Amino acid sequence: MKHLYLFEEFIAEKKPNVKKNVKKIAKKINTQLTKSQKEAGNAKELSDSPEVKDKMKATLSKMKSTLANIEAEKQKVKMQIEIKKGQIRTAKSKDAASDDLEKKAKETKKEEADK
Repeated sequence: MKHLYLFEEFIAEKKPNVKKNVKKIAKKINTQLTKSQKEAGNAKELSDSPEVKDKMKATLSKMKSTLANIEAEKQKVKMQIEIKKGQIRTAKSKDAASDDLEKKAKETKKEEADK
């Protein structure tokens, strides 16, 4: 049996790490959600104040909270994209490996038939 790759070549191959990317994105999502909750709490505190300045700060905090929620949604979409890319990459490599296996099987059948 012939080896297609040396073990060192296989290890040295640079493949994107989907789990690592998804973990990073999930961390960003959690950060954004925490920020949103903090800003929402801050907005509640400031909106109870009778001063105009505090009410304006409360409005700003609400806007920041909305922005953080939108950013979290954006990161969720990025995470789904990374997962799909990984699935496509896996399907392509599986298809290529099965094609190589079929070619090798045909070659060995020809060699055995020649003998």
